[in-house]
Amino acid sequence: MTTGVHVNLHTYAATHVATGMLRGLRQIIRGTGLDPAYLRDRWDVLERGIAAWLRSRHLQGLILEVYDPGRRTGDDLVGRFDFKIDYGYHADGDGDLWLDSDAVAFAIRKNGSYPSQCDYLVVADTSPGRPDVTGWSTTTLRSTTGFTRQSIGTAMTGGSLGASLAYYTRSA
Repeated sequence: MTTGVHVNLHTYAATHVATGMLRGLRQIIRGTGLDPAYLRDRWDVLERGIAAWLRSRHLQGLILEVYDPGRRTGDDLVGRFDFKIDYGYHADGDGDLWLDSDAVAFAIRKNGSYPSQCDYLVVADTSPGRPDVTGWSTTTLRSTTGFTRQSIGTAMTGGSLGASLAYYTRSA
């Protein structure tokens, strides 16, 4: 007689990666001089949506848009950080769960801080057909024309899930 055990790590990995991305965003927000109140006040809604869309495989990325509310719409983007999701990062999904806070710290150092008047928005890039999550709405990303994207590489994994990190700075 043989006995087998199958554990569905995707649910656990989705929760871990959702929490890890939010922790990474919190580290970025604090490290670049932004006010963490927005993130703190919406943590539960953000985590619920991110985890739901990771579980359903509709989340393509999580974006932190930093903007200057005193500038004209369309010219108000100051910087941006992107976590891009890879659902096949580790095909065997051995259960390894980690967040590379050093990679996030490196991105912060390379990016630098933002002026005190800047604000930010957390945007989930989802694929069509995603389930609705209470507290989330649709929006349009600000243009990154005139910005340069810098890739840091993989910042976290959870089972077969991976998330890479990149940041945008204004081109010289």
